Amino acid sequence: MVAQQRRIVVVGAGSGIGAATATHFHERGDHVLAVDLHANDTPASRHEQCDLRDAGEIAALLGRIGADWDALAYVAGVPGTAPAADVLGVNYLGMRLFTTGMLGLLRQGGAIVTVASVAALGWEQRIGDLAGLLAATDADAVARWQATQDPAYPVYSTSKQASIIFAKRLAPTAWQKFGVRVNSVSPGPTETPILTDFEASMGKEVLDSVKATIGRHATVADIVPVIAFLAGPESGWVNAQDIHVDGGFVAPLTVGPAIEL
Repeated sequence: MVAQQRRIVVVGAGSGIGAATATHFHERGDHVLAVDLHANDTPASRHEQCDLRDAGEIAALLGRIGADWDALAYVAGVPGTAPAADVLGVNYLGMRLFTTGMLGLLRQGGAIVTVASVAALGWEQRIGDLAGLLAATDADAVARWQATQDPAYPVYSTSKQASIIFAKRLAPTAWQKFGVRVNSVSPGPTETPILTDFEASMGKEVLDSVKATIGRHATVADIVPVIAFLAGPESGWVNAQDIHVDGGFVAPLTVGPAIEL
């Protein structure tokens, strides 16, 4: 039996995990819309360019792609070496605007998957601290909030913490009003073109210690199947979850040392 073709939007499809996600769905025979800031040759049925820092560009893109999509994978992200406005603009606000804008374009039974990060560790303790950011719906409001924050706190972590909280808050409404599930995936350090940026912003010694603990960094092939699962009907009762794909690195940090055997 030939699997039914599905219609998937992949945002951030130009490189890294996003390109691998788009390629996965394309090779499976799905109709893939690959969205990225830059022109690229990622295998897809259709390509669109969009500056995710620009609410007008997001709205214009959503206005021309039509409806009846099965899933959105928002994989776009910029590292902490970028200006704070870009980090928050793409990783949080752009994600917020794109996902909420897609709700009316997705079929009932559809899915949204956003990519966060294990760098968001501790988000549960920062819900109150991030209230102002979570209430911001435009770039000016985000900038005003960021101006009041401690510049020493990693803005990348802030952006991913906010994205996890937002996805969890969006999920109940998306399910009840649109029949759409919303989940997030939090990879650990992954071999992509921006890994060196993460080494610069987080410290190479930190990432090296992660690698030494679990044996290697992730590859895109480790992350994509989890995104694909959450975007598909097989995960039809999984909603409002953040799934760590990190080789188990974070677990001892949250529950205590690993059991010695």
